[in-house]
Amino acid sequence: MKLSITPGNNNVGAYINNIDLNNIDVETTDQIKETLNQYGVIYIKKQNINSETYQNFAKSFGELVAYPRLKGIDNYPFINAIVRKPDDKNLTFGGSFFHNDNPYSGKNRPRYTSLYGIEIPAGQGNTIFSSGFNAYEKLSKDIKEKIKNATGVFSSEGPIAITRVEREKEMGIKSAAKMEAEQPIVQDINGKKSLYVSPGHLMKIKNVANDESDELKKFLLDHVNKKEFIFSYEWSKGDVILWDNLSVMHKASEIKNCSRIMHRITIK
Repeated sequence: MKLSITPGNNNVGAYINNIDLNNIDVETTDQIKETLNQYGVIYIKKQNINSETYQNFAKSFGELVAYPRLKGIDNYPFINAIVRKPDDKNLTFGGSFFHNDNPYSGKNRPRYTSLYGIEIPAGQGNTIFSSGFNAYEKLSKDIKEKIKNATGVFSSEGPIAITRVEREKEMGIKSAAKMEAEQPIVQDINGKKSLYVSPGHLMKIKNVANDESDELKKFLLDHVNKKEFIFSYEWSKGDVILWDNLSVMHKASEIKNCSRIMHRITIK
């Protein structure tokens, strides 16, 4: 049976309609993968699945890996509970910076990330996505030529690090050692090109003219923040989202005075 697909606002991601993750076969999973490759992020509404089903769904996309410094839930070490409490004072995970997950990890960076809504506050805590596909497509020919061989230097000590530091203080653990890696600014994903700049981590652009590096960095970071490339997803309990970290950036909107629990799986 062919999946029913509805593109998200600004063509950022796609809803997969009328599907129950408790009952999907290989053919359906293959169609989900094709949709993910095309749109970069998929939204699956109001599921009622247990941890085993959620984990098995994620496994169909690749190898599950432990997310640094987060513990797994009981009996499922690769499912992390992301918990927000009403009295939390620290910044929302990721703060206000768009980012790709862990670009500073080199070849060990995660390919996919999934979230499953367990406890969802009304009207708060949207996940906001920016499409690298759409951002690249709208670049001028001149800029595309300038960045075709460019690499970015990505660091765990980038602007987003403040939220990691806050979490480490809250958990009472020693701050993680600095990590840094270079990644191509332009990613090729099944023949489609994506702009990969992770504003929360990008420190410098290399393999471009020295006198253009800083200006080009500012231009690209401003570019991916344009409203035309962005979709703010409003969660409901039971929603499952899966995104490709090479083609989509994300950030969380603010959460105040309420509880939220998400289950997260990282996929290599």
